[in-house]
This record gives sequence, structure tokens and C-alpha cells, in this order.
Amino acid sequence: MYPAQTSFIPVQAALARFIESQGWRAIFANYPYWYLGTTPFRYLTGPILPIFLIVIHRLLPGLNLFEILLGLICITFPFGATGVYLLVREMNGGRFSALLATVFYFFGPVIPLLFRFSDGVYLIALSFLPYILILYLRFLQQWQRKTAIYLTFSITGLILLDTTIIPSLAFAMTVTFLAKTGWKRVEEKLKNSLLLIVYCLLLATIWYTPGYWLTLLTAPSLAGKTFLSVAISLPRLLSVALAIFLAVFSIRFFKKRNLFRDFCFFWLFIFGFLTLARFMADPDFWLDWSAYGIELQMGMGMGLSLVLSKIKEKTRRILMSLVLISLLIASWLLLVKNNVIDTFQKEINQSVEYRIGEKLTEIIKPGEKVFFSGTTVFWLNAFFDIPQVRGGVDQVAVHPTWDKAAWEIREGTKVELSEEWLRELGVNYLVVHDETSKEFYHDFTYPEKFEQGNFQKVYQKDGDRIYRLND
Repeated sequence: MYPAQTSFIPVQAALARFIESQGWRAIFANYPYWYLGTTPFRYLTGPILPIFLIVIHRLLPGLNLFEILLGLICITFPFGATGVYLLVREMNGGRFSALLATVFYFFGPVIPLLFRFSDGVYLIALSFLPYILILYLRFLQQWQRKTAIYLTFSITGLILLDTTIIPSLAFAMTVTFLAKTGWKRVEEKLKNSLLLIVYCLLLATIWYTPGYWLTLLTAPSLAGKTFLSVAISLPRLLSVALAIFLAVFSIRFFKKRNLFRDFCFFWLFIFGFLTLARFMADPDFWLDWSAYGIELQMGMGMGLSLVLSKIKEKTRRILMSLVLISLLIASWLLLVKNNVIDTFQKEINQSVEYRIGEKLTEIIKPGEKVFFSGTTVFWLNAFFDIPQVRGGVDQVAVHPTWDKAAWEIREGTKVELSEEWLRELGVNYLVVHDETSKEFYHDFTYPEKFEQGNFQKVYQKDGDRIYRLND
């Protein structure tokens, strides 16, 4: 069983497969198949997921890495929903509210809609977030060494699982801080919280190394700009600053403190405002502005459970809850069928990605490189050991010019410039998909330009072509 064509799960399968075949020493070397072999393996993933996948694969050799990862997601998401229940109970939300919040979160529409475009790791990491917030609430309630140690190792483990969870973790902890602390002993609790984050990042750096963080800060991964340039640009930070300012100011709106209510308000306000800001920046880039979709689903589930719990008549409250749950489950089942189950691939060797990779293994020689684009980039190295220009984690690539070359090759009009870039990068073969290809992403704006120049067509079928760059 294999995920949808557009899934990023093959990225994680490729990394685990590399360690499994090369041994554990390979983690201290550069990954040879992406970004022309210039990026350290430890920049591409944390240690937790590859180790887990490999261990389970050795225990259950009848399953492939894809099936193990899919199974892991299926297990951890109910685990995360249970965490939502425990988090609401920790905030004195009541059993009824906790149960409703859990059901609304679990059967929300976001996971089925985004699953086919996910790498799976973020879904797994997010499932641990409610448990970390429970520990953080206790940490804010009263500083205890035992709680601080548990929380430190939990946050460090989460970062070692997936660093892309860091923004959501930071915002979630901010929400928890605002809801729990108010204005009492703010300075001391803020200091302890900041020290906690610093310790966790330092521990995680043992794996990632300082160069990883520097690469993330300077990579053009935020709408084509680096994190540093965005941070320096004050106007682009106003949305975040305004969201946090209004969240703090809103404490004055409520006459009596209520941890669960305040948490829901701050959570929805901050994540909702950030989503709106991203949407207004680029409405067409829906994968960007929907990045906090699961967090919003969690907040809306909690908020809806809070509203329903305030209905005084018990019978009416239960009936309304049952109707909403029934509608939610029915729509969830439909979305899961259409966006998850129906997108699974059983015969992966019939896919365009596998077919292209298999053909290349017949003609490529050791040491030769290939330029790919589209979904083949992410699927290729889950099955074949073929070096390519691109890869699956662009934001940590250290090669200085691969992205400029990729843009010119895919979207440039002049075949001469594409040829120059390919020669400079030492590329021997080029895979091109036209509009008739079953490749999901048709990245090449002018695919016919490669019929000119020093390109020799060595394969053509169903809109897919392989060109060799002649000497």
C-alpha cells in the first residue's frame, strides 16, 4: 500500500531506506542523492523517525516503509485526540467539554483534506503537542525540577522528530502562557520559559549541529525570502505582533478568569489571525495559508465544545451535540474515502515515478546525475539510488546555485542557458514531462525547447521524455 501520488511520505521513506542500507555511520555523512550530495544527512531529518521505521521494518519485514509510516500516523492521531481530552481536563473544562473537543478534533475535515500532501511527520509531531502543553501548564503552575526535566526532554524529543513543528509549538506555548499566567509573576515565569526553550534547542543542536540552524535562517524558504530578511522587515511582523498584543489586551475583556475559555480564545485568535495574514499575502498558495489548519481544527473543536457546554438545558445540549457529531462523522467518512483511501496506490510499479526511475537504472552509469522535477523528485530515492539536483527538504539545501539552475531549466525560454546550467552542475540526464504526462505537476513551461541544442532523446512514452546531454 502506497500513499497518494502527491504525498511527501516518500521523502521520509527514502531517508530511512538510506540508513537501513548504508548503516548508522551514514548519518554523519552527506546524503548523496539530493542537492548534488552537498547536504549533511542530519540536516534532512531528526533521528527519531528513521530509527523507529528501521526498527519496526526489521521486526516486521513483511511490511514496507510506506506501510509502517502510514500505520504510525493511524496510531498517533487517536493518541493526539486523547491528548486533547486530557488537556481540556487539565484546564478544568469538564468531562462533557473534553469529550466533545476530542470528537470534534478527531473527526475534523482538515486531516483528510491535507493528508495527500503531507509527509506524515508533522501529523505525528502534532499529536504529541497536547501532552507537552499539559506539562507546560504544570510547569507554569509551580516550578518543580521533575516537571522541568520531563518537559525539557519532551520538547527536545519533539524537535528531534520534526523541526517544522517549532512555530506551532512556540505559538501554542504562548497561548498557554497567556491563558494561565495573566499578570501574576510574569517576569519569573517568562524567564523560566525562555530558559526552557534555550535548553531544548541546545540539546537538539547536538544532532542538527549549529550549521543547520544557520542554514534554516538564511534559506529562501519563506515566500522566496530568508527568515532573517523577514524578521528584519518590521511591517511583515506586524501581523504576529498585533495578534499577540490583542491576545494580551483581551485579558481585560473577561471579568473572571477561566483557563479553558481563555485558552480557546487566545488559540483561535492567534492561529486564526496568522492564517488570515498568510491568506491575504498570497490567496493562491493554499498549502501555505492552510499550514495552521490542524491547529485551527483543534481550537475550533475546543471552542465549540465550550459553547455547547454553556447551554443550560441538558437535553437540548445533548441533542445538539449528537446532531453535530453525526454530521461531522458523515462528512469525515466521505472526505477520508475521497481524499485518503481512494488515492492510495497499490501497483506502485505502474506509476510514472517508478517507471521513470526504473528506466533510468537501465541506462545511467555510476556517478551520473539526473535532473527531475515534479513528484518524481520525492518518490525516486525511496526506490532507486540515483543522484539528482533537487530533493525533498529544500529549506536546508546548502548548494549555492541548484535553485537558480532549477528555475532556468524549468521556466527559462532559452535552451542554451538550460544547457549551461546542466553542464555546470554536472548533470547527464534530464527528465521532462509535458501536459499529456500523468505526472501531477507539469513544471516545465517550455518543454519543447529541449528538442534543440545538444540534447539526445533516449526515451519517450505517455508524455514523459528522458534526454541525454551530449558532450
